[in-house]
Amino acid sequence: MIRAEWKKLFKNKTLPLVLVAIALIPTIYCWLYLSSLWNTYSKVTDIPVAVVNHDVDQHYQGKTIQIGHNLVASLKTSKTMDYHFVKASTAHRGLASGRYYLIVTVPKNFSQNATTLLSKHPQSMRLYYRISSGRNFVISKMITGATTAIEHQVGLKVTQMYVGVLLRTVHQTANGFGVAGTGDQRLVNGLNQVQTATQKLATGQARLTAGMNKISFAVPNGSVTGQLKQGLNQLGQVSAGLAAGQTVVNTGLSQLAQGGAQGAHRLLAGQQRLLALNDSTKNIDRLAQPVQSTLTDDSAVPNNGTGMSPFAVAIGLFVGALAMGTMFDAYTPVTRPKSAINWWLAKFSVIGVVCGLQTGFLGIALKMGLGLKTMSDAQLWLMLFVGSVLFLSVIYGFRLLLGNFGIWLTTVFWVLQLGSSGGIYPVQLTSNFATVLNPFLPMTYLIDGLRHAISLGGSITTDLWTMTLFIVGVQLLIFGKFLLATRQKTFESLVTK
Repeated sequence: MIRAEWKKLFKNKTLPLVLVAIALIPTIYCWLYLSSLWNTYSKVTDIPVAVVNHDVDQHYQGKTIQIGHNLVASLKTSKTMDYHFVKASTAHRGLASGRYYLIVTVPKNFSQNATTLLSKHPQSMRLYYRISSGRNFVISKMITGATTAIEHQVGLKVTQMYVGVLLRTVHQTANGFGVAGTGDQRLVNGLNQVQTATQKLATGQARLTAGMNKISFAVPNGSVTGQLKQGLNQLGQVSAGLAAGQTVVNTGLSQLAQGGAQGAHRLLAGQQRLLALNDSTKNIDRLAQPVQSTLTDDSAVPNNGTGMSPFAVAIGLFVGALAMGTMFDAYTPVTRPKSAINWWLAKFSVIGVVCGLQTGFLGIALKMGLGLKTMSDAQLWLMLFVGSVLFLSVIYGFRLLLGNFGIWLTTVFWVLQLGSSGGIYPVQLTSNFATVLNPFLPMTYLIDGLRHAISLGGSITTDLWTMTLFIVGVQLLIFGKFLLATRQKTFESLVTK
């Protein structure tokens, strides 16, 4: 019996291939799905971020302070994210459309506030971040690390700036002490020279006295002239020594005055700068953490369930369509069809009712069971119904048009959508294959429409039109199969009654 079973199997040329294809389903599922999400955090550098710089340069302590400019220059060479340096209007349009996931705004007073951190009224340096959690809940959590890195980078630059200011001030004060010390040394030298001159003066005076005495004793013997000349010479020498000593004293005093004035000026300047640096607790706190941030979320998500609900709803609708495609035969006619349109309407009237039931049950579960808050209930109900019709149309299209191969292809299509529709991670974090495939997947537009209905708000027109085109295209192909079968009368052997 076993041999007969295998013999029958191999008589069918396509069935062995179908069985092999079925055996490949787990491999295809794991490979395609996991490869697209294998190492998403290594691709954080591909997350597009808009940077808007309004900062105005400042002059402080003889230096040009341009913190905003330096931050932009640093981010241009940074590999932490995909930074785009744009105008504010471009950044906000990009965030709304999903082109950017984060906006970093540097205000115009950023550098100005940096110069006040050690003043009497220190001001915080504030960076402004804007995200849209409703666009992608997971990415909003991943961005937190990048913002922390930016703040650390700016804080390091500010700390370096103030260390430089303090060192320059202390150095200037030290120079003032040095100049004053030089003046003191010059005074000591001058005093030593004065002392030497004074000693010379005393010696000269002694010689003058001796000379006068000689003159008085020499008057009687007639040698007055020679002694008088000798005494006058000694007196001249003394006078010259006295004048030289006085010059040295004056020079020393002048140098002392000059050095003292320079030292006093530098000491006063350094003192003024040091006194201008406040050391209150507030100043210390500002210097320790110079950069603070303000985060604005254009579409805040209250909890994880709300953030993940678009993807979960899309999965639920696709699984429901898979079950319907397995259980209900949308091709075999119950009675002989009068026309292709009647045949098509008979089958898809049942499918349409199921779509309505899926929409009702799922909507009630979301709204009443889970308490899902939405931006528009009408948009939510509409997306649920259109999504149900979309997936049922696609699955029946695969099955009716491609037979058993279409059933296998449905599974592959399901896996592709899981990894490439941007339901969990944005396509920038997935594989290149997923990025290329993303615009061609119907689930991409269902998830985007559900995000607008639940968290983002705004129009879902583009998503609805795209999904409608998918539906109409597949249904036209299915109707073409019914029309061809009607004309060729191939349905006769299929009629159950």
